[in-house]
Amino acid sequence: MKNFYHILLLALILFSACEEKPPISEDKFIRIYAELVSVPDSVSVDSLMFADYKQKVFSNYGFSEKDYEQTVKFYNQTPEKWEELFKKVIKYIESVNDSSKSEI
Repeated sequence: MKNFYHILLLALILFSACEEKPPISEDKFIRIYAELVSVPDSVSVDSLMFADYKQKVFSNYGFSEKDYEQTVKFYNQTPEKWEELFKKVIKYIESVNDSSKSEI
């Protein structure tokens, strides 16, 4: 009976240690998400151009649309994660805008 509890304890430890991770790391997802919400004016959101643009962004980072969707699903499971991610996306976009202004 003692072995059963040891095995159960070990299983619980292993289960809690195996936190689900999204296919795209947070750092890269922030950049991808920022690019998708900062669509250039030349790309129409209502056209196939946006779909092409999305595929180009995913390809530039080495991910597929499925990877992106699975990562969105990961964040959808916990609204607090989205909130933190949005803050980081805003900070990233601001830093990109600030650095492009200083280049002018």
